[in-house]
Amino acid sequence: MKINIPKGAADIIQKLATRGFDAYVVGGCVRDSLIGRVAEDWDITTNALPSDIKAVFAGRKMIDIGERHGTIAVNATNKYYEVTTYRIDGAYGDGRRPDSVSFTDSLREDLARRDFTINAMAYSDQAGLVDYFGGHDDIKDRVIRCVGNAGERFAEDYLRIMRAYRFAATLGFDLAPDVRNAAINGRKNLHNIAVERVRVELMKMLLSDDFDRIEIFLEDCADTLFPEMAALAGYEQNNPYHIYDVLGHSLHVLRNTPPDAALRIAALYHDTGKLHTRAMDADGIHHFHSHEAVSTKIAEKALDHWRFDNHTTSRVLTIIKHHGNDYGTKRTAIKRLLNKLGTDAARDVLNFQAADNMAKSDRAKGQKLQDVLTAKALLEEIIAAGEPVKISDLAITGRDVMRELGIAPSAAVGEHLQYLMEQVIEKPSTNTYENLVELLKNPR
Repeated sequence: MKINIPKGAADIIQKLATRGFDAYVVGGCVRDSLIGRVAEDWDITTNALPSDIKAVFAGRKMIDIGERHGTIAVNATNKYYEVTTYRIDGAYGDGRRPDSVSFTDSLREDLARRDFTINAMAYSDQAGLVDYFGGHDDIKDRVIRCVGNAGERFAEDYLRIMRAYRFAATLGFDLAPDVRNAAINGRKNLHNIAVERVRVELMKMLLSDDFDRIEIFLEDCADTLFPEMAALAGYEQNNPYHIYDVLGHSLHVLRNTPPDAALRIAALYHDTGKLHTRAMDADGIHHFHSHEAVSTKIAEKALDHWRFDNHTTSRVLTIIKHHGNDYGTKRTAIKRLLNKLGTDAARDVLNFQAADNMAKSDRAKGQKLQDVLTAKALLEEIIAAGEPVKISDLAITGRDVMRELGIAPSAAVGEHLQYLMEQVIEKPSTNTYENLVELLKNPR
């Protein structure tokens, strides 16, 4: 079995070997190479101490990433490679990082401290594949197993629970029964992990397309990480447009979204407000008036907890706030949507509405879905044609309005411009300076 090691990493391994040290590429790069994926990070493990590493590569650029933990980044072929001394981790007092680290001459001991068997393999051209814990067999069997006892591995760093589900979803593997049981039993400890670390793993998972395994993760962990969503399980919506309970509908919406962070997060939260807005009419039909506004507030609080960036948060909240609106199929209505939300947000809302309607009953998947698809096509036509839809597209400016009407800067200037925008939306040929001045002075 041959793994093609990049020139820079091979150079580092060779230099260490010529000085009498063992060295291997290790971890994810070995895993990905065996799976047939392109490896991104090529980490190196060695029995050379940090001081030895510095001596071997004296004269080269190096970065002391964490000498106390044995890691020195060494430059080779204009790229830095992390070179780490074999080590044994001490106790994990905080459930995240070892309280102490000691170096060892044993590659086996170094690999034994790693999380999953598929990440606990090493390789060099001289020694070949080093696989003490059956990682290669687990790749063949498409299973995620921990190195040693799963509960102990998770207790060392509870983020490994998220990594287990993430690897399952992104690789298309199953969790070994003991791994899944340990993850479920330990899930409450995810509250002790920095939300940024959890969010990174979460988004890698959500942006995969293995929805079956994403749903397994949500089944196991939603009560801890997404209580607002978990509460929707079994919450019925007796309505001719729906065939699933609210949670089932949300999961089907998720399946219909493209791999876009804002759309997929919106799928999780867009109907959380239904728990607080359900009403039943005289015919026993459920209605959820204003659930979009309530869902937006719930999502805003959740996204703040997850510390998402402002851009993603804005996109998600806009989608949720407007996902229940019916924009129809008239060209003027779609231009008003573009005027109100802008190009990107209008696309987001219509894309989400398509996913939303695909997760409903045949009644919704009929005319409602067709109307949204028609609106999407119209939106792209309008954009491609360069039709004026925003105030900056007008053939007149706020300064022109003030001069022509003899008024000072005020809110009235914006009101006049929006009035003109409405006229141009209805009749694009109106968008000339002369016509707009005439409309200003003689409004219809």
